[in-house]
Amino acid sequence: MLGVFRDSGLPIEVESYPGELRVTFATSLTPDAVERFTMREIQAAVAAIRKFLEPQSVAVIGASRERGTAGGQVFRNLLDGPFAGPVYPVNPSAPVAQGVVAYPSIGRVPGTVDLAVIVVPGAQVNAVARECAAKGVRSLVVISASFAEAGAEGRERQAELLRICRDAGMRLIGPNCLGIVNTDPDFRLNAMFNPVTPLPGNAAFASQSGALGLAAMDYAAAVGLGLSSSVSMGNKADISGNDLLGFWEQDPRTDVILLYLESFGNPRKFSQIARRVGRSKPIVAVKSGRSAAGRARAASSHTGALLAASDVTVDALFRQAGVIRTDTLEDLFAVATLLAHQPVPLGARVGIVTNAGGPGILCADTCEAEGLAVAPLADATQERLRQCLPPAASVTNPVDMIATASAQQFEECVALVLGDPNIDAVIAIFIPPLATRPEDVALALVAAAGRGPDGKPLLTVFMTSKGAPAELAWVSGRLPCYQFPENAARALAHAVRYGAWRSRPQRPTPPLPGVRRDQAKAVVADALGRGPQWLSADAVAEVFACYGIPAARQTLAGTAGEVAAAAAAMGGPAGGPESGGDRPRS
Repeated sequence: MLGVFRDSGLPIEVESYPGELRVTFATSLTPDAVERFTMREIQAAVAAIRKFLEPQSVAVIGASRERGTAGGQVFRNLLDGPFAGPVYPVNPSAPVAQGVVAYPSIGRVPGTVDLAVIVVPGAQVNAVARECAAKGVRSLVVISASFAEAGAEGRERQAELLRICRDAGMRLIGPNCLGIVNTDPDFRLNAMFNPVTPLPGNAAFASQSGALGLAAMDYAAAVGLGLSSSVSMGNKADISGNDLLGFWEQDPRTDVILLYLESFGNPRKFSQIARRVGRSKPIVAVKSGRSAAGRARAASSHTGALLAASDVTVDALFRQAGVIRTDTLEDLFAVATLLAHQPVPLGARVGIVTNAGGPGILCADTCEAEGLAVAPLADATQERLRQCLPPAASVTNPVDMIATASAQQFEECVALVLGDPNIDAVIAIFIPPLATRPEDVALALVAAAGRGPDGKPLLTVFMTSKGAPAELAWVSGRLPCYQFPENAARALAHAVRYGAWRSRPQRPTPPLPGVRRDQAKAVVADALGRGPQWLSADAVAEVFACYGIPAARQTLAGTAGEVAAAAAAMGGPAGGPESGGDRPRS
């Protein structure tokens, strides 16, 4: 027991008495204790998520003989993976599911089951969960709906499900989710209701919306972005985005983390975890609920109401935590494609190389609108560009090589601009003319990237209807490709802002003696209890006082007489500017 106290980081004093030891310790946490508790939380999150993504055996409860159903598709995906361990179909109504002998209940499965995927009607889920607990299952993925999203009865059913899991020591993803995926070749786990298998890669994706998550995974495959793992969180009754961030922080196969969020379970904790994770791995997020209608849909919890009052709070949270917020899923994947394959830019100076003047101008306009600088090239760079380009070309930034530019000229010019000391990143734009093939230009750009200095990202734009050339990929990575220059410029701007945040030195939170944080929370909680609203003037003044923020003395007055009395009490005149006094507020 003494070891437990010491490992926790609590400073203890031990006194020995006959037959007993008396331990005294302060209840306020020291910085060392806080750090140790944080590390234990990380370890717990990693252990919990690993049981989901790295199971040795899986059971699909509700596995169907029909592939088009949810249970049938999940079971088929596990077989087609193929998952490295045994997959047990459980269906009391069918002795065989898709050619595999089925079991009438989880208790009849002969071996141990690490992960159970439940795809039965919502009213039957809790009974099945109890059977899983008796079997010794450690992890549940509940795809079934009709829980908290479906009203009061569903909320009660979800609370009971969570109690069953906690009493048995099981962890839960969902309910009302669409499953999980791990592309690790040692597991090949595809326990998701999705007919498309994601490409393996180094981006992790979590979505609070199941259907939107499936569409996003399909889009990721279309743009060539591979996933290390993907989790549909559903109602987040147990496992949340915070747990996933902790796991992916430690996951060597994950380099960038993508999130689609509708609400926060614990915004303060999310901020703390994201700020830590973002120092080593970029987090890119789409947070819905910018509009009043969207916020009303997301504000289904007490905490949701706190964040639903204004989207400004979400922007501030993400900005402080270093989370890259995009407005659309298209932009999310545009940024992810860049950060998954290229270094984080060290500055905001952009070089643009193009074989057509118009797209170069559009790119330059978007760069400057997003806060990037289309910097002038060094004299030496311009001189070398003149040597390899015809007289009609422009060697200033943007570099317009004109339509006759060959693949070799693309390679030479892009390599020169990448090596320019005034440039931090390069966007190369190609519009296919009659003579030059996109495939040849793609190979030339890959060669130019290999000749450039480390730390400078290269983005490509191929303005063709055929999409990104396959030649942009090579053994160790790929060049990000965009259909329009504006998309590339916006993605780069997000990455530049993230790099600036990450380069700022971390400063510890200063001690704030005398702060009455609990009293301030009570004021806010009291206001939230009356519904979404602005704090009253008196409540704002009280919150300011709790944090030692000086504010002008104020009194609320409802009539002219009250105004005069309040002004007299403050020792100043009452009236408007014509009387020389300040206008009191009522």
